[in-house]
Amino acid sequence: MELEAIITVPCDDRRLKDGLSLKVMRRFAVGVDVGQSQDPSAICVASRIVTEPLNPALAQLNPFPKPRVEVHHLERLKLGTPYPQQVDHIANMLLRAPLVTLNPTVLVDYTGVGRPVFDMFHERPALRWARGIVITGGRETSAIPAGWSVPKVELVSKLQALLHSGLLKIPRSLPDAKVLTRELQDFRVRYTDAGNAVFNAREGAHDDLVLALALAVFGLSRPEPATYVKLVRPR
Repeated sequence: MELEAIITVPCDDRRLKDGLSLKVMRRFAVGVDVGQSQDPSAICVASRIVTEPLNPALAQLNPFPKPRVEVHHLERLKLGTPYPQQVDHIANMLLRAPLVTLNPTVLVDYTGVGRPVFDMFHERPALRWARGIVITGGRETSAIPAGWSVPKVELVSKLQALLHSGLLKIPRSLPDAKVLTRELQDFRVRYTDAGNAVFNAREGAHDDLVLALALAVFGLSRPEPATYVKLVRPR
């Protein structure tokens, strides 16, 4: 669900004495990087904020803020937590305020743990519409029955673009903000003999929060697959 609000801001154009009316849209997403034996699972809740004039004909009057992403929640689950408990934890989180009223897009990386673990998410009503993500080393993003097959380079490049442009906001007050910052600093790119970019944390470091954030950012930038459109039949 996308939240909308109408605000009025001052405008230099004298024709708009009462200010310029803007539409502010905010969309939420939850990224879940499902860990394995050596890596904890990580959760990231983020939103994308888009501001535009209520009247498109007035788009040239004021410079409007570029779409930005804000991080609202970061969490690493205890290493070794059984998958059913992880699923219950995330489902319960979605059933609590404020997420219960926001209906965020949920993206779950099941590349390393396999489809059976992802199917556990769909067994919970709160996670019935979760999208599965398979991270590949290729170049093309494609829809799959569970959600998306996504090259890691696309996930990371979207994140890097936000970082370099200053359009990613990570509040220092978040408990794991420092951990995420350290992971971003430890993230490295190397090139294979074939010239392909490979992104990973440096040796001995983790990248679970980075991937959870990258999944959320991907979900915020992608339209819903047509197979997941919720239809309401008239009674």
